[in-house]
Amino acid sequence: MKIETVDLYEYFKVKKPEGARGILTSYVANVSREIDVERKLPAMLVIPGGGYYMVSDREAEPVALKYVAAGFNAFILNYSVAEDSSLHYPYQLVEAEMAVAYIRLNAESLHIDAKKVAAVGFSAGGHLCASLGSCHNCPEAEEIFKPSVCVKPNAVILGYPVISSDVRFAHIDSFRNLCGADNEKDFKKTDVLNLIDGKSAPAFIWSTNNDNAVPCENAIRAALKYNEAKVPFSLHVFGKGEHGLSVADATVYGYANPLNEMSVSAPEWVRLSLEWLDEQGICTKLITR
Repeated sequence: MKIETVDLYEYFKVKKPEGARGILTSYVANVSREIDVERKLPAMLVIPGGGYYMVSDREAEPVALKYVAAGFNAFILNYSVAEDSSLHYPYQLVEAEMAVAYIRLNAESLHIDAKKVAAVGFSAGGHLCASLGSCHNCPEAEEIFKPSVCVKPNAVILGYPVISSDVRFAHIDSFRNLCGADNEKDFKKTDVLNLIDGKSAPAFIWSTNNDNAVPCENAIRAALKYNEAKVPFSLHVFGKGEHGLSVADATVYGYANPLNEMSVSAPEWVRLSLEWLDEQGICTKLITR
């Protein structure tokens, strides 16, 4: 496997603001004549969460490796956050758009099928992932980055996502870190429920019923909005599991309690997402019915 990093601002010759990240790490399978030198794999862009304050390691490489094992080439986006920058929306979306553009523009050398590019995001990263899936409704990003290829993924996977800025169930700190404190105009502008329409990417959504950080109402309301827009979706709400489960196994936990306190089926979200991606035509030979 070839693991490389690229500064997306440098690659696209976009002026990089102070404190910005925009770093993409790729996990690309080696080409071997013993396997299939002509094969084109689907791609998975991984967008970790962290409340737009930090970028979670637990929702980065462990997730990428799950999809690599399923036959994807995977890419992790380390995007700009409040931890080291006062950079606000739309830069985070711009960096996600640059990531998809990079994957599609380099599809041949990366041995990727440019028509099979999916993205998976968690918590605030789920918000960014969902926004990317509806990026045609975010014109502010075009003032910074005007890609020459489509930057909308063919499908998005949203894990316990931050969706709405409605104070009844919002993770309001995510919106404050993304938009700036008390910037209610941009809170509404970046509310995913105001972005989803008939042009949005199909979505696989999962959460847990007792998530006390980002209530599952976010996932449910997103599903209802996709349904209203007649966009293909799949929704799974597991009974138990704390916020931030990631892949929900020992690769992301060094202690037992969170695993003991979640639904036994919660780790199945990975397999279920692969099944759903297969239904969307984004599959590999490793995915079997």
